[in-house]
Amino acid sequence: MRKESSSLVAGFVVALAALTLPGWLGAYYVQLATRSLIIGMVTMSFVLLAGYSGMVSLAQMSFFAMAGYVIGVGVKTHQLPFVIAIPLAIFGATLLSALFATVAIRAQGNYFLMMTLALAQLFEGVAMQWVSVTNGYNGIAGVPRPVLFGLWSLQDSAPLYYASLGCTAGCFALLRHLLGSPLGLCLRGVRENPRRLSALGFNVQMYRFIAIVVSGAVAGVAGVLGVFQSGVIAPHTANLQNAVMVVMAALVGGVSRLEGAILGSFVTVFLVAVTSSLTPRYWMIVGAIFTAVVIFLPNGLLGKRLRRKRGDERLPWIVRRAPMD
Repeated sequence: MRKESSSLVAGFVVALAALTLPGWLGAYYVQLATRSLIIGMVTMSFVLLAGYSGMVSLAQMSFFAMAGYVIGVGVKTHQLPFVIAIPLAIFGATLLSALFATVAIRAQGNYFLMMTLALAQLFEGVAMQWVSVTNGYNGIAGVPRPVLFGLWSLQDSAPLYYASLGCTAGCFALLRHLLGSPLGLCLRGVRENPRRLSALGFNVQMYRFIAIVVSGAVAGVAGVLGVFQSGVIAPHTANLQNAVMVVMAALVGGVSRLEGAILGSFVTVFLVAVTSSLTPRYWMIVGAIFTAVVIFLPNGLLGKRLRRKRGDERLPWIVRRAPMD
């Protein structure tokens, strides 16, 4: 009872702080908070795969970039209205995730990770070389922002923040509902013992496919908001550095919880912003802090306490050695 009440109080405080944040922070920090929410959605899509389904993916930023490119090409190049371009962008990210899933679900463990890395590099290469559509290395700049319901322009930092907050809350609620459903239980079974689940008659490949497609849709929502915030979409959006940043955010917050994805994103985004303003070698500091978190808090800031089993520490799926089938 006490634990439930404390969770309700904590949730109320977090919600109140999130709703009033633009009122007590400057525009720069509101932009950082918006970026954190956007990266938080991508990190939640990663946690869905790595923490709940046992599939460590480095392709989430490719789905993010795909949505951004659909917005850029549709709105900037072909002058599509936002009411058409936004659903098309999310559909494009979902379709790309389905294509990736068709290839990647054939692999497991470390091989799945390497497969997603290869597919992400392939996407970046196509975005770099298909100059007639993507404008190559320079990408598509000057992507405009919409006006919501004819009242709130996303050119202002506060409306964009609230739009990102609403989408983050919606994706969080959707994923929580999914993970609490029978589908979520099957995903945990896929993570823990796919062979036993298959022996019981479940289609393991289908559940892996569904998880990747859902994660692609969530990353696509983030990609739409990401291109609205930056106004630019380029091949480097899907590069390995940004993919690793998503993994860092998940590990810092806790790869076993959706809340950890959001917390880890805030910590990572603000940490990079602060350290980059202090020294050009900021990645050394970020890397050292990240290493310390993995060593001393291997389950993340919101992870459960470690338990010992058969002499080994029960680490998150991404930290444990993946099964070699």
